[in-house]
Amino acid sequence: MNISTANHKTINSNAAEATTLSILVNGDPVCLEYEELISFHQGDSWFGCAVGYRAMQLAARELSGNTLWSRESLSIISGHPGAGVKDAIELVSGVISSDCFQLLDSIAAQGCNRFMKFEWWLSDTRRTLHIKLRDNIVPETFFLLLDRLSNDEKLTDAERENERRQFDQMKSDLSDNVWNQSLDDNFDFDFLEKPLKAGEMPNA
Repeated sequence: MNISTANHKTINSNAAEATTLSILVNGDPVCLEYEELISFHQGDSWFGCAVGYRAMQLAARELSGNTLWSRESLSIISGHPGAGVKDAIELVSGVISSDCFQLLDSIAAQGCNRFMKFEWWLSDTRRTLHIKLRDNIVPETFFLLLDRLSNDEKLTDAERENERRQFDQMKSDLSDNVWNQSLDDNFDFDFLEKPLKAGEMPNA
């Protein structure tokens, strides 16, 4: 699949580099602020929140034309089941509560691991937008720390606490990086030649 970083100026283009985005809800424009996601999210998946929200900002930019993109008829497939990512998607699109959300891999629904994909497919019946976090955004050290915290039972309590602090700091730093970089520096994206039908999964 060819992925483009083409820049399309839309009604949401200014919001792409700020902390807001707009979407039509029941026909009315609603402006959302990232701080709302911080309040909405009940965990500590701040990097997932940042990546998910920035991906939704890109979707807002690309799916808006002369009019705003809309929650109506919107469906999303996510390659990442993390709570932060899902909360960002739900706050913006409402697709989880409206049963228009699917995971690319329904088995990998618990915990964060290196096999999760920061990748999404958003369809509005007319077209499907494919968004993918660039490979250089998350360093290998992130996954090494995650693997040790998740699987290494030989860690002492002190070692585990130290690595937890390192991991939390890395999540914070990565979140800052995602905000400091432009949407086009964070993500690759394209429109599928043939839009996905309802219930259809992409060839990922």
